[in-house]
Amino acid sequence: METLSYKCINCEGPLQYNPQKLKFYCEYCRSAFTEEELRAKFGNLDQQLDTNEAVSEDVPQDDVPEGFEDFASNTVMYTCQSCGAEVIADKTTAATFCIYCHNPVVISNRLTGAFKPKKVIPFKITEEDAQTRFFDFCKKKHFLPKSFLTMAELEKVKGVYYPYWLVDSLKDGSMFATAKKVRTWTVGDTEYTETKTFRIKRVGKIDFKGFPHPALSGEHSKALKYVNPYDDKDFRDFTMAYLSGFLAEKRDTERADVQQDVDNELKEYSKKIYQETIVGYDTVHVDSVDVKTLKEDWQYAMMPVWMMNYLYNGRDYLYAMNGQTGKNYGELPLNKAKLAAFGGILFVILMAISILGGYFLL
Repeated sequence: METLSYKCINCEGPLQYNPQKLKFYCEYCRSAFTEEELRAKFGNLDQQLDTNEAVSEDVPQDDVPEGFEDFASNTVMYTCQSCGAEVIADKTTAATFCIYCHNPVVISNRLTGAFKPKKVIPFKITEEDAQTRFFDFCKKKHFLPKSFLTMAELEKVKGVYYPYWLVDSLKDGSMFATAKKVRTWTVGDTEYTETKTFRIKRVGKIDFKGFPHPALSGEHSKALKYVNPYDDKDFRDFTMAYLSGFLAEKRDTERADVQQDVDNELKEYSKKIYQETIVGYDTVHVDSVDVKTLKEDWQYAMMPVWMMNYLYNGRDYLYAMNGQTGKNYGELPLNKAKLAAFGGILFVILMAISILGGYFLL
């Protein structure tokens, strides 16, 4: 399988994209280059990406030992251009590091043809900043086990470019709702209540631009939804050079696989938009929402995420942070002893308040 490794213009050391400098950086001679400078020197940075067909990655099943069929069907072998070592990668991996020489490697065949992204948002948050933000996030969780916050665990934070579908969708919809206004007044000793009920209709077109939906199935897809949204001002035309120095995954879903999920999500957003136009009532109950698609366009893009998996007491926990905005999502373990102690203290306080309250009422 063919791979790419971007080399420094001055010393031919490996280049990695640096979020702090917003340039491609060489750790050997400390040179930094813009995308324009690399293109002026090397021309096309993506080589195979403009081909119409992706290279086959099928593994010859005749050579697979018995019992390893599932492993072989989900992995492929590539050769590191720096040291020549053969390294195994998952079938969705598009960028990684050589485990022998640690040089960044981009697997070009994974991003050809229909799998070529249109856009990319480069990382803006550095690894050090990601670790600091993770620590700050954990400090707000008072029932975390102390061992969770060791530097050994922070080193598991990895920068990953994940695939997203970007959907432009023009909707034409309507919503019916029942709203009420309640007025209460008192005359003498009598209280009166007047309730007015209104039938409300909202009709209009809604134009969604660049609605993001994960293009990767599996356990991480939930976290990818929660780190949205991204700011589209940082979109660049895709080049594999931005993947250098990070991990990356190619999409494993087609539009048909996620169309229903996208339709449902956009319907919910449409409902909220219509509902926000109904003001001045005490209660509003949505009776029905109908949304039709007039026009829709889908693109494939890569988005930056800082990701951490942590195994604690036999359970896998996941932490994710938007590599552009810093919005995070975390599933963190609880220290049950701390939680039980807090519950006990809270129970004693509430009992004391209850007893004192009863004493003063006597």
